[in-house]
Amino acid sequence: MQNQPIATKEQEHPSRSLANANATDTCLIACPIFQKELESVLGELNLAPTINYMHYTIHNNPLMMEEELRDNVDKAKGKAAHVRFLVGKHCKGKRDMADVVKGCNGKIPQARNCIDMLIGDELTKELEKNRTSLMTPAWIRMITRSIADGQWTVTDARLNLGWYSKILILDTGVDPLSDEQIMEFYDLTQVEIDILPVDLKHFKSLLQDLLR
Repeated sequence: MQNQPIATKEQEHPSRSLANANATDTCLIACPIFQKELESVLGELNLAPTINYMHYTIHNNPLMMEEELRDNVDKAKGKAAHVRFLVGKHCKGKRDMADVVKGCNGKIPQARNCIDMLIGDELTKELEKNRTSLMTPAWIRMITRSIADGQWTVTDARLNLGWYSKILILDTGVDPLSDEQIMEFYDLTQVEIDILPVDLKHFKSLLQDLLR
């Protein structure tokens, strides 16, 4: 287990005002996986866009993803001049995210998925070697909740995760799992679990770009 946070690659940006993101004319449609980290970083940056969180079941149901995207875009169009998406560009329901974003003149990070958004594509690919699955504490909680709510079964979890040699939990320190939660997830998956502390530099940089 790692003891020191690793520094993710952070892009440098010229000094530019982010005042527009403080105004109510910016709506951020967000994957709930990021809620704790998002609110922490926005508070640090003193930014307050309107946030519409999608339902957690979007990860298990493409139709739900489509419905949530459509409904939240409709809500944003009625209240905000600028629509931003905190969703991976490869995430989709019935339509590609590029089509959803284009349809409302929105903006989306240039990242494949939530892990790329958190730590960057380069580090993600490096850590995923040797059949390693990357997750965050929120992913663990989402899977556990999906099983409790009947969205998934224990068999589903083991079929989807049993191929991996290791599950690496990326811990930002914002909302860590307890030892008991980690052991319960190991009992569920029967896959080795390790924890890697990471910082939020890349995620913060991504948000600054997104909300400009």
